[in-house]
Amino acid sequence: MEVTARIQFTRPCLGNVRKPDFDRLLRDPDGEVIFLATWWRSALSQSARALNKYHSLVDKIRPALPVRGPVSHIKRWYGDDGAFKIHEGFDAGAVVTVQFLLPSGMTLDQFTELLETAGLYVGVSPYGWKTGTYGQFKVLEVLKSDRRRTARDRASRDPQGR
Repeated sequence: MEVTARIQFTRPCLGNVRKPDFDRLLRDPDGEVIFLATWWRSALSQSARALNKYHSLVDKIRPALPVRGPVSHIKRWYGDDGAFKIHEGFDAGAVVTVQFLLPSGMTLDQFTELLETAGLYVGVSPYGWKTGTYGQFKVLEVLKSDRRRTARDRASRDPQGR
């Protein structure tokens, strides 16, 4: 089952691709922000351990790479002298959309529980993921996707596919 999750970051999610001017989020060749499958797998695995269930299903969840939402520049302060680094990222309050392919045997409610626990306790952030201070989120909704209906709807609105 393909699902679309809308999550809202409660802590900033910071990019970790080092550049001289600011650290960026990872992007695909088309310029879309992506989160690697290993990042999601790590967060969901930690969630499964905390819940003590869904262990056998976590490795079968397939996240889509693109993460769609409003990107901003965020200051990360460090040191005692007021130094900071600028990161491209999703700031607290940003709502992003991510798609997942769930394995057979996993329900929408089970996945939602897993994702909610991951967001509350683990988060997902390219920068600072080990510290637990970045990338926490709350789940706004998880909905079953229907690509066939979406393609059919587009075709019915414009027979030439535009």
